[in-house]
Amino acid sequence: MTREPVGALARTLRGAWSRRATLTPLLLLTTVVVAGVVAVLGFAEAAGTSGALAVPLLLLALVALPTTGRELASARRGEIALARLRGLEGGELYVLVALEPLLVLTFGGLLGGGLGLLVARLSAHAWLRDPAPLVGVDALVAALLVVLVALAALLVGMAAALREPLADQVAAVARPRRTTVAAAFAQVLVVVGAAVAVYRSSLGSSGAGAAGVDVVVLAGPALVGLAVGAGALWLLRAVARVWVRRRGPRGGLGGFLAARRLDRVSGVAGAVQVLVAAAVVAGVALTAALQVDQWTERTARLQAGAPLRIDLETDAEPALELTRRLDPEGRWLMAAVLVPGEGSAVARRAFLDLSRHDAVLGDFHDDTAAAALASVVDELAPDTGSATRPVVGTEVSATVSGVSRRLEGRMRPVVVLSLRDLTGGSRQVRLRLEVGLDGGPATASTPVECAAGCEPVAVTLQRKPGDSELPWTLDSLVVGDQDLLERGWAPAEETRGDRPGGPVPVAGGLLAVSTSAPLVAVPAAAGLSVPVLATRSAVWEDDPVVDSPGGADLAARVVGRVPGLPLVQADGLLADLPRVLLGSPPTVPVAEVMVLARADTPEALLDEVLDETGGDLRTLAQVRAGVSDETGAAQARVYLLVAGSGLLVALLVLATAVARERPAWLRDVAALRAVGLDVRRLRGAGRLEAAGLVVVSVVAALLGTAAGVAWLLGDLALVEVPAHAVALRTSLEAWPVALLAVVVAAVVALVVGRGRRVSAERSRPAILREEAAR
Repeated sequence: MTREPVGALARTLRGAWSRRATLTPLLLLTTVVVAGVVAVLGFAEAAGTSGALAVPLLLLALVALPTTGRELASARRGEIALARLRGLEGGELYVLVALEPLLVLTFGGLLGGGLGLLVARLSAHAWLRDPAPLVGVDALVAALLVVLVALAALLVGMAAALREPLADQVAAVARPRRTTVAAAFAQVLVVVGAAVAVYRSSLGSSGAGAAGVDVVVLAGPALVGLAVGAGALWLLRAVARVWVRRRGPRGGLGGFLAARRLDRVSGVAGAVQVLVAAAVVAGVALTAALQVDQWTERTARLQAGAPLRIDLETDAEPALELTRRLDPEGRWLMAAVLVPGEGSAVARRAFLDLSRHDAVLGDFHDDTAAAALASVVDELAPDTGSATRPVVGTEVSATVSGVSRRLEGRMRPVVVLSLRDLTGGSRQVRLRLEVGLDGGPATASTPVECAAGCEPVAVTLQRKPGDSELPWTLDSLVVGDQDLLERGWAPAEETRGDRPGGPVPVAGGLLAVSTSAPLVAVPAAAGLSVPVLATRSAVWEDDPVVDSPGGADLAARVVGRVPGLPLVQADGLLADLPRVLLGSPPTVPVAEVMVLARADTPEALLDEVLDETGGDLRTLAQVRAGVSDETGAAQARVYLLVAGSGLLVALLVLATAVARERPAWLRDVAALRAVGLDVRRLRGAGRLEAAGLVVVSVVAALLGTAAGVAWLLGDLALVEVPAHAVALRTSLEAWPVALLAVVVAAVVALVVGRGRRVSAERSRPAILREEAAR
């Protein structure tokens, strides 16, 4: 009982070894496919991405494996005939021919599974910041399923050979087979599948599943490649057939022989179709990897704002003061604020110290959607002239008066002057006065630290609780030898109903109207509309308004629209930070205050910023890694890995098909030499045949790639574009297409050219007699 299974296994091993030339490509094919599938699923487990990226590879394998099954059955035609003569039919015959492939598939599955887990682990650690632990159970289960499906596909390919008449199976030379109805139906099914994939892609996300991935669209590039390859080969055969019929030998003997061969091409045609499909997947994957990588880099630049970013837990004014104090020349540091408002694009706003844009940012955003920012910096941060020029002095004095006499009540005005020194630090000076019943002028003075110069920011007019609400005027506000009221002031806000927006400018100064609320005035230049740069999505129902970092509504003037901006990305506004801080209330809690720095900022300066603020320093590389992880951008690289596996599968299929046809090719050459044709003419015909296949393969691959990029790439869900991010735009790239054309041409030329190389010794006419004698 024990010897019989051992003997059967030994016979199977001896048979597999004797047919190693046929089974080795199957082993390599299984290893490549299983490794690719396991690598994709393993990476998906570590990154939380979709494992459906392996679909194109599985589709190519399903197309290639039946061909391999036919070759295996063809290599065992004699053995199959003897088994049938002994009475084996049906299931017993299938078991006989399935043992060797199952052995090879199992061995290939083990090799591929181990290799795939290794690739998954290496890629996860290379492309992810914090990959999840890789268990690999799902990937290995998938590998087992791949082996079983591959065995079924092989048996489907063997079925036709197993049903051949005995006379054909014992013949020395296999007859050429016509295209069967099943094969023709499969080609039609491929075309229909490609059309369905393109249609579902046109539907966008509505055709995707719960995970946001449409399996049919993912298989689309392979289906399009198979369809285009089939059409190109049909056209090649038609042209060759017309050439043979109309030109004949008159068009040159070499061309006639090449056309005859191209008209009858069968095994190589199927392999070329698989190669075209794999090339289309590779072209789409290479374009996707390139453009997703560019999108990730540009998105990271917009999100970071600068090569170095230090996030602070402070308000906007202290951040501005810090950068101007530590970097007074404005060479390295820039204060910035992001208010990530929700609800509309105009609620999202970013503020930069744009006077330092050229020095700190320079060309950092030139290759992004915010490239136009550099051309409008002067409009966003205009020179406000005398309205904000520094004042110098050590004392401030204010004079107030009533607008008329009053009979009773006290009037105790309070004047608050807000200043910013040349380093960006803010300070306030408070003057308390009292106006008599006659309304006559009253003056008060207090020291101020502006010996080095200060910039007036705001003037606030208040009255003490219980005081009369009669109006009064601020007649003068002098620092040093300059009366600040001569600069021109405007209410900080617009008047809304009964609520005044600030003191009213009058001929004698500023009028504090009848109200108990504080009245804030800002320099006239600040009271004008704030120039802003807006994204295309930013729209207002009424006049443009931008909220300051403190939430104050400021009239805005849009100087331009761009696809994207630093920090706010595709949705929001950008304005000058010092400009909007004039008279602004404290920064809102949701605001993100930061310091932006050049890539070559001295480490000592960065350490000083970090020591003073305790901020969090992030480099562009760290931001880019975060964007890649959050958006699943590494899937584009995984898809490229799948495409590489598909190209290896196609190469194996093409090499196997050419090698299988070579003996028949050499017999044809020997027959032609027997009737007197020269070897050089036959070699020329072989080169023409290879050239025809090269041209068809390259043209079909390029057309399929162009169609895949135009119709499918944008909906492959290789990256999840976050809200407010600039959209991923896909288009055909020149150098990936050129590289693809070179690779396809080289593969077809080398493999087919070598297979069609005429050997004078191995194509002797005598071999025909030797085969007949056997």
